[in-house]
Amino acid sequence: MTISLHTNKPLVLVVDDDLVIQMQLRQAMQKEGYKVIEASDGKEAIDIYIRLHPDIVLLDAMMPVMDGFTCCAQLQALATDNFTDDFGQTTPILMITGLDDPDSVDKAFAVGASDYITKPIHWAVLRQRVRRLLQMSWAMKELKHKIEQEQLIAKITHKIRQSLNLEIILNTTVTEVRKLLQTDRVIVYRLQPDGSGIVLVESVGSEWQPTLGKEIKDCYFVEKCRQDYRKGTVYVVNDIYAAGFPQCQLDLLGELQAKANLVVPIVQGKNMWGLLVAYQCSEPRQWQQLEIDLLKQLADQLVIGIRQAHIYQQLEAANQELKRLANIDGLTQIANRRCFDEVLFQEWKRLKREKLPLSLILCDIDFFKNYNDTYGHPAGDECLKQVAYIINQSINRPADLVARYGGEEFVLILPHTDTEGAVHIAEEIRSQITSAAIAHISSQVSQYVTISLGIATLIPNDQLYPESLISKADQALYQAKQSGRNCFVIATS
Repeated sequence: MTISLHTNKPLVLVVDDDLVIQMQLRQAMQKEGYKVIEASDGKEAIDIYIRLHPDIVLLDAMMPVMDGFTCCAQLQALATDNFTDDFGQTTPILMITGLDDPDSVDKAFAVGASDYITKPIHWAVLRQRVRRLLQMSWAMKELKHKIEQEQLIAKITHKIRQSLNLEIILNTTVTEVRKLLQTDRVIVYRLQPDGSGIVLVESVGSEWQPTLGKEIKDCYFVEKCRQDYRKGTVYVVNDIYAAGFPQCQLDLLGELQAKANLVVPIVQGKNMWGLLVAYQCSEPRQWQQLEIDLLKQLADQLVIGIRQAHIYQQLEAANQELKRLANIDGLTQIANRRCFDEVLFQEWKRLKREKLPLSLILCDIDFFKNYNDTYGHPAGDECLKQVAYIINQSINRPADLVARYGGEEFVLILPHTDTEGAVHIAEEIRSQITSAAIAHISSQVSQYVTISLGIATLIPNDQLYPESLISKADQALYQAKQSGRNCFVIATS
């Protein structure tokens, strides 16, 4: 994504008291082309923030002098009090820490962190999160800048720009142009690099044949007009039969039932985006300078509208991606604990209203510590990913959720599922894990990876809480382990 408001290399403030981690972060950011400034504690970070105004802050949680949580809160307060208009509210803060418990995660977001990543650092994930946070920050700045410009736009332009939806903007444009010019047909023609294109939107009188979606290959445009349009040249044709057009152009205009046309290019930088074209179909027409100027003005504003809609779409995509990353476990790519907590709370409320069952399955890989000790942590990570994939394949309803509960534990939320249904899924998971035959020579129950499961089912009511269901599933899982592992236990009522 290209952001015009940001032309210099982004400045990254790295804050970590571990000099090795600090060096690794610096090298990783410099490799991405960013400038880096470093601090070893929160107080030093605040001083640098005030002085240099970084584009993003990578902040460790546990540090001497001032910890990352306190520092993050003060940076947010500082931004709100002093730097809001310039950069403060759009300076993202990415916390990087060895703390992975729910309270630490909640605390990080509560004090204003934009995102959260744990140590040991997954460098590819870090690069992507930094990139997306920067893109989101720049897009918000540019979007704000465009919105401020919008306040100076005339009434008709304001109508065009009321929506950030490109389709609405384009349809509003052709409708308003046809109304103002009192002409028969107005189209926005989207160009391709080879000169062909498509009628993207159209406003046309009821007595004329619609051309919406029509694909057009304009030989005259390819040979004669493209360079002129790139320069912003407006083509004013009062009578197509008196303009000296070649036969291919006359045939094309005949298909459009045109007797006269006014063509304004839509140019973004050096790129030809398309054409805004007004046609008079009933008879030749002497286009007036006022009409020409009006169409040029609308085309100019349309360029801004297209750009703004594009930025908005990118911002929405960036927001969705950040939301996805905030709810996804970085290793296994299934839902994380935060997402699990949110979904369980929502499903509990919903099923309490509906008075229907909610089942929970807690899963734990048997003797996983032994697995890590025997095969190493990289192999352990691969094992977690395989098990997560197998468990995730066991569900097929949109409302079901598989999440990483922590360490080698996984959890399934199964709305509208009674105990019998949950048992069926648990059996399927255990069977598929066994079939995967993941070697585990240090297991005390099998030569392959196995899994223990605890199943709990409740119908939510006012006397119970989501924690009640978790507690029952956890107790059942404990009993499964005590019973020799590689089995499931159903919680008692």
